[in-house]
Amino acid sequence: MLFKKKQPQVIKFTQNMCNAKVDDNEILFVRVNDVVKDAGARFEVPFTHDALLIKGGGDVRYYKSGAYNVFDAKDEIKQWKSGLSVEVVYIPKDTRVLIKWGTPNRLRYRDEASNKVITVGARGEFDVSVVNAEQFFRKVVGAKQEFNLTEFRKRFSETVATEFADIFLKIIDEKHLTYDMFTANKKLIGESMGAILSPMFEREWGLSVLNFKIADFDLLDEDMNAIEDAAAEKQKQDKLKEYLAELERLDDKQWEREKYLRQLQLQDKYAYYEVLKVIGNKKDLKPKSELKCPSCGIEYKGNDKFCPHCGKRLTQDPISCPDCGRLNDYNAMFCANCGKKLN
Repeated sequence: MLFKKKQPQVIKFTQNMCNAKVDDNEILFVRVNDVVKDAGARFEVPFTHDALLIKGGGDVRYYKSGAYNVFDAKDEIKQWKSGLSVEVVYIPKDTRVLIKWGTPNRLRYRDEASNKVITVGARGEFDVSVVNAEQFFRKVVGAKQEFNLTEFRKRFSETVATEFADIFLKIIDEKHLTYDMFTANKKLIGESMGAILSPMFEREWGLSVLNFKIADFDLLDEDMNAIEDAAAEKQKQDKLKEYLAELERLDDKQWEREKYLRQLQLQDKYAYYEVLKVIGNKKDLKPKSELKCPSCGIEYKGNDKFCPHCGKRLTQDPISCPDCGRLNDYNAMFCANCGKKLN
């Protein structure tokens, strides 16, 4: 009489309780529980997955795709007792899970160009994939029986939102980016953030961050207006410094100083009057409407020394005697040294 050879027990991916298929794109682990009924029991790992075998609730071993004996040593077979519990955790090699993220709280940022403090928010998305199955099992899977996509996305979306502020500020500082460059450089900023986040995710959870993107930045209108006003004011101050520096260069060339100021008055009246405030209200530098003779009140030109109407002297500079060279007070009629009549 012929006896049919008993087939060994085989634990397979398809035994999972959530009815997941090997090509499911949003499941990062599948757990299969079984009880070993014979010493020759085997388990299979699809070519799409890696696996971790947990025997008796304690011994954990990592396997790549293939078919394996549950007991890979004679000592284990000797110690085996019928009814041993076995778990196989299958982890996909190439599955990617899309995670959308956003900053729940706006971060405070000091704009480099204007020195104004503004608040910034951002949102975007990224993919994660398992690159270290053992680390992923220890730090993410643990005792979980099924993969919960909603919970997973929430956990790592919040992680990115928490890390965003420090990483973002570091990148824009290194790249010297001001707020008006954020949108134009969001691809660069996103790639830089992904390059920083991916090693951290792999080290902590055995995950890789892929295609990290920033969809948009959230900037308040009042913040942008404040920066624009500050930038405009800075530009005015820079121009003022430029004009004052040129006047200082022409310090001993009175006629050229006056010519430069007249040109400035025609080109930029605001800057012209700001310059006058700084250098003082000297009569030879006053606007035309203010150049009036203190004696008769008739207007005169900026380079006039005597009033064209009454002949009174307009400046308070000392008068040099044409004969002896003595310097006399600005209002003297005759030289105090030689008696020469002064103009």
